[in-house]
Amino acid sequence: MVMRKEKVVRQYKLLRVFHPILRILEEVVIWLVLPFVICFIINIRELYILYLIYAYLIFMVILSENKDRLKTALTGASFTKINLGEGFPFHLKTPLTDLLLRSYEEKWGMSMKQVKNYIEKRAMLEKKSIPYIFPLLHRLSKLNESDRNEQEIFLSDRFSEDEIQQIFETEISDSLFDETISYWRKVDLSERKTLVELLFKFTIVEDGIHNDEWHLLLDIMIQLKFNKYYVEYFKKRYSSLRTEFDEYERSSSSLKDYGVSLQTYYSVLGLEEGATDEEIKRAYHELAMQHHPDLPKNANRKEECEAKMMEINEAYEKVRG
Repeated sequence: MVMRKEKVVRQYKLLRVFHPILRILEEVVIWLVLPFVICFIINIRELYILYLIYAYLIFMVILSENKDRLKTALTGASFTKINLGEGFPFHLKTPLTDLLLRSYEEKWGMSMKQVKNYIEKRAMLEKKSIPYIFPLLHRLSKLNESDRNEQEIFLSDRFSEDEIQQIFETEISDSLFDETISYWRKVDLSERKTLVELLFKFTIVEDGIHNDEWHLLLDIMIQLKFNKYYVEYFKKRYSSLRTEFDEYERSSSSLKDYGVSLQTYYSVLGLEEGATDEEIKRAYHELAMQHHPDLPKNANRKEECEAKMMEINEAYEKVRG
């Protein structure tokens, strides 16, 4: 049975304190105790002097390599500064710490990396702000109830099981929705941008962003007092993922032409010259659903996808220009 995320996080925090200590003890046994046993068995007096010099040097290396990790764990500093599983540069592989990590991962139903990712994403949302995200997600979820499973998977990286259930099943009144909008109007622009990025990503499912979701997202941005430049930025970034985008407003090309033929731009979209407007839009959407950097499947190739989408956007604007 998979553990609840709140309990997983508590155990992870304890483990990140205990693990460096266990790793250091393991290294001490390997690099200090075992050589001493060998010296004792051989019983050559000169070896003891060499061992003392060796032991001092090795102990200082172990201390210097682990002091930052140990300090980070004991002081409860940022999770990004410690990575469970890292150890001594020339650490011999032993089963103790690896078995410990694997046993916890099996019990949690999550890898160390997934737990760390979950904690970091929650930290970005801020604990005080989380309840004010629920009404917005709920309102969007009601527009596309058939894709709840995909939406739950997306939210599982940021919210607990109880919170996800609350998002989908707690009815949101208009007054609560208005209160939520009022709250977000008062926060910093950077936090509002993080919120809107989350809302857009929430709506991206297998076939893209539906029209009613798109219009609600734009309405939320307007209510949150985004200026036209930020609205245009989000429209340009996510328009290619719309399931219907007849009214897509093209901005001027961001790249210079340098004499590139129109056929080259058609080729980028996988089309021949003379393709209809509908064929161009369909090809553009299909490519975006493959290469858009905000799709979960592209998380490990974000830079590559950013460059690819710039090329696709350029081609789309040229052939429709």
